[in-house]
This record gives sequence, structure tokens and C-alpha cells, in this order.
Amino acid sequence: MGQNQIGSVRVQQQPTANPAVSQPFPLGAGRDTFGLGFQITGAHSDTLARGPGSMSWAGIFNTEFWIDPNRGIGGVLLMQYLPFYDAAAIDTLQGFERRVYQGLAN
Repeated sequence: MGQNQIGSVRVQQQPTANPAVSQPFPLGAGRDTFGLGFQITGAHSDTLARGPGSMSWAGIFNTEFWIDPNRGIGGVLLMQYLPFYDAAAIDTLQGFERRVYQGLAN
């Protein structure tokens, strides 16, 4: 499930058709790949705390999860509002990830 199934193709940013429902998504556009059911995090130096090879998925109401097999951890963040991928949802996700990984370091 966590192996790249799309070769050299990379996840592309999806534009919004209706800004009230969704902002452009996903994080990792241009870098990540897909396995069988998960977006797979590629090498990065951005604000994601999860490491390369992590598997993730997001739902339309800003439900998010990731599995980091290299660190033996996963996270689930469930929000229930629109628009999908708005700035507040992404800030919340990234803050949650940073705190989870900071907790591992302590």
C-alpha cells in the first residue's frame, strides 16, 4: 500500500472549482506520489513534520491522517468544516504534526 504505484508521475495541485467548498490542494503537489490508496510523501524541506515515505489521506471536511512507518507513528486530525484545505485547516494540521514529532523527541 505504501509503495509508489505511479512511477515518475507526481501529484499535481488540483484547482478549486468552488472556493466555498475547497481551496487548491494537496500539500506535496509536485513532489509526492501515490501508492494503493495513500499519498506518499516525497523528499522535502518544507513545513511538514512527517518524513519521506509517510502515507496520508485527507477528506473533504478537513479530516486528515498520516502514517510514518519510519518513525512508527501515525496521526489523525478530524475537523468538520468547509472549505477543504483553507489556511486555518492547514495551519492546524501542520501545528498538530510539529507537536506530535516534538513530543517524540522529548
